Amino acid sequence: MTHANADFDELQDVLGYRFTDLTLLEEAVTHASLAEDHNERLEFLGDAVLNQIVAEELYLRHPNAREGELTEWKSRVISRVTLAEAGKRLGYANWLRVGPSLSNRAALPNSVIGNAFESLLGAVYLDAHATQSNGEASKSNAAKNAVLRWLGVEIDSAHIICQRSTAKQILQTLAQAKWGALPEYAVVETNEHPQSVAFLVEATVAGRTFPAAWGSPKKEAERWAAWEALLELNQDEGKCL
Repeated sequence: MTHANADFDELQDVLGYRFTDLTLLEEAVTHASLAEDHNERLEFLGDAVLNQIVAEELYLRHPNAREGELTEWKSRVISRVTLAEAGKRLGYANWLRVGPSLSNRAALPNSVIGNAFESLLGAVYLDAHATQSNGEASKSNAAKNAVLRWLGVEIDSAHIICQRSTAKQILQTLAQAKWGALPEYAVVETNEHPQSVAFLVEATVAGRTFPAAWGSPKKEAERWAAWEALLELNQDEGKCL
């Protein structure tokens, strides 16, 4: 599943970015299940960088779009499923270093690949900052170029999606048409706040369970769970459902 050596020339060729500090790349591909020096801090940084770049791109490309539309489009681009698919497409997933509990699986979970994708972006951001003299502009440009190269297709098509507000109805119609079944929603976790309760809900259709989503109240969590299911099914179909 993974490359055993530390020679990252092939990976850097695929990514289209040459690291000056290869320890950053090594950290980016190392999961917490394997070593103490893992990629979670880079993931934190990469997540923030990715959000800013994608938000700016969508804002500039769609001057007439409303805030709600831009938010939904950004959510699709930065979802774990989308990032995992991009990681697989690049071949980046094959370079991830994980512990025995994950390496024995037939395939890595989308969450692991998606998180590592964000770590990679964080590594690019830091590497550009450390090796170029013009500071913020250099690291921002390097990160932006990487995002446009790795997620260009997803950003280009982000606006061609179904509306989240009707996600439950769309998923129900699709499930009945394709599998003759109705979606089922299950609460897998709750989190009580002083004024409300948040629910983690997952949707299951015809035996297939999709990524869980948080929401409050429970109906909103079900709507988000249906949306997550649609996003994953969109990836399967390669188009808007």
